[in-house]
Order: sequence, then C-alpha cells, then structure tokens
Amino acid sequence: MSKPLNPEIKAPLSLALKDLVIPKLLQVAGSEQPGSTLAEQQSQLLAKTCLSSPSPEIESCVLNMVRQGLGLETVFLQTIPSAARLFHQWWAQDEIDFVAVTQASYRLQELVYKLSAEFVLSGPQCGGLSNYAALLVNTPQSQHSLGLLILSQYFKRYGWQVVGDTTWREPDMVIAVQSGSIDLLGLSVSDERQLGYLKKLIATLRKKSLNPGLLVMVGGPLLATHDHLAAWLGADFSCLQADQAQLMAIQSVEQVRKQRGKSSVELF
Repeated sequence: MSKPLNPEIKAPLSLALKDLVIPKLLQVAGSEQPGSTLAEQQSQLLAKTCLSSPSPEIESCVLNMVRQGLGLETVFLQTIPSAARLFHQWWAQDEIDFVAVTQASYRLQELVYKLSAEFVLSGPQCGGLSNYAALLVNTPQSQHSLGLLILSQYFKRYGWQVVGDTTWREPDMVIAVQSGSIDLLGLSVSDERQLGYLKKLIATLRKKSLNPGLLVMVGGPLLATHDHLAAWLGADFSCLQADQAQLMAIQSVEQVRKQRGKSSVELF
C-alpha cells in the first residue's frame, strides 16, 4: 500500500466513491485473470500485428476476431489496452525498441478511430443521457492519449456529449466550462511534476465554470501509486476503467442534479 502525498490528506471523497484509475496507455489494468486465456491470445495477436503490419491488416485482424464472437466492447475495454500493455512489457524486456513501441501505439490509436463509429452506434439506446456533457482532456503536455481516446468513445457509446482533445490547453478548457453545459470534467494525470499546476487548474476551472454542480474526475498512471491523489487535487472522484467511469459519472451527475432539483434521467 503506497503512502499518500501528504499525511494531512483525507481519504473520503465528496461523493464517497471508490478510488480507481482512468484507462491509460501502457498501464491500463485489464480485468482478465493471468493464464493462457483466449482473451490474452487475442491481445498478443493484435499487439504482434501492430508491430509488423500496416493499418488495413490490423483492422482486418480485429474484425476477424469480432466475426468469431469477440464483442466490440471487449475489444475497446480489454483487447486494445492489453495490447498496449504488452508493448511496454516487451520494451522492458528489450524485445522491441522505443521506436517500435511508439509506432505500434500509434497504430492502436488509428484502430480506435476506425472502429469508433461502429462502436458508438452499436451501443445501448441511452437517449436520456443526451443532455449530459463531459469535457475529457489530458493534462497539458501529457503523452498518454490512448486511454483518454477509449474513454471518450465509451462515454459517447452511452449517449454523452463529449468535448475535448488530447492537445487541449487551459484556455480551451476555460472556454468549455464557461459554456455552463459541462457536467463532468475528466483529467488524466501522468506527470508528478505537474501536480501543483493541476491542483490550481482544477480550482480555476471550478471557479470559471458557469455550472455550479461541475464534477471533476481524475485518473492516470500516478493514481496507481498515490492512493489519495484525487482528494488532494480537489477532484470529486477517480476511476479505473471506461465502463466504471461512465457509470460512476452518470450516478454522480444525477446525484448532483437531484440535489439541485434538476434530475432528468432514470438510472439503469
């Protein structure tokens, strides 16, 4: 168990939600158990294809898995993140170099973009969430973009309006929250040197937001080693996987709306 950044930091969050981590490049935690499972074999096949083949062959590889019964949600939540984690593992074992990791990771992002339309449109009918909006962005100068990309597609799949980009900077975020339509701000944290800035950024965006019920969700690699980082940064909660993040987010937003007399959707 790691120690918190400061002994004065208190563990309970404002919404009493469990500390988890947003999916992230190379360190996304899969839900599969160790062992030679079909899911692991599929992830290894995808990873090796990304290292050796052009984009069309990578897409064909995944579509063939889907035809054999692998669900698109599993592809996004498990297969792709596990493949990214394998790149890191192989690099740490000197089986591939950093250039190969970079190229293969980029191909995975391309794959997510190519499959995103089908992934979003094949999701459940959640029209009641169409008036829920999330601003999902990386911490400025962060290089971890695959996890945030998957997270944004998952939110869209469940009917959220999603704004943001991996390259957004503070002025862009301020403009977005000043619209008053943003219910949730999601930030990925990957650089310990930026923690002080990020704490100030969250405070600034809360102050600038025209939505008094704005919720802040954080995640990223550092949450794996700093248990109470979300509370220290001034966020409301943190999360581990895209499906958990979406469910926790809608529950939290709905709770805030009920408190303000603006509840608008029945939770499933």
